[in-house]
Amino acid sequence: MNSNRDDFSKETKRILQERVGNRCSNPECRCLTSGPNFEPQKATRIGVAAHITAAAEGGPRFNSVLSSEERKAISNGIWLCQNCAKLIDSDEKNYTINLLLEWKQISEENCRRELEGKPPIEYPQKEGWICYWCRSFVEHLQPVCGVCHAEVAYTATRKERTEAWNTGLFVGGGGSLLFFVLLPQLLNSKFEWALPIGFGLGIYALIISAIVAVTCGFISVEHKEKQYRGRPPRFFRNTNI
Repeated sequence: MNSNRDDFSKETKRILQERVGNRCSNPECRCLTSGPNFEPQKATRIGVAAHITAAAEGGPRFNSVLSSEERKAISNGIWLCQNCAKLIDSDEKNYTINLLLEWKQISEENCRRELEGKPPIEYPQKEGWICYWCRSFVEHLQPVCGVCHAEVAYTATRKERTEAWNTGLFVGGGGSLLFFVLLPQLLNSKFEWALPIGFGLGIYALIISAIVAVTCGFISVEHKEKQYRGRPPRFFRNTNI
């Protein structure tokens, strides 16, 4: 056994199993994970407490931000049959963190409803995400989680765009300063030329510098937006984004 793995305790495994009624959490599987064995003193068990994000670095869906305690907590576990457990780890691109959290939420909710004598809820066909904070389902493009009111960021946040804009302005303005002010001085010093500051452009040098700085600002913001475009949204709560 890899000593670097953050494995679940026996108690955590038991609770994961019981919270879904001893059934696989894959909504298209839902098979029982234990039953009678030919030997009357034994039971056949095919259930697995699988990690949503890997128990060790290099594993499927590994999240380096999580602590060791978070990695082996119930919130990072999902109860599956052995077949589905192998399936999700063999194809982590299709079986994402959000999808597994969605499976877990639906399975636990249906188990609770069965205990209360209520009909099960249908597996949601609409596109959406699981809130990082409260594990509730959030429809795609919904700006705020309806349960915990976390803000949902599908692209760069306002704060990130402002920081990118300021960085672009600084880089563009700094580059223009080097070109129009320091470069003539360097060439004059090295070759004994007599180039005027700004290459004689005067006010036009300032206008060009401003255009370059603003252009770099827009490019920097677009680059920041591109980092998050097409990726799962991020959830922010009680913070200025």
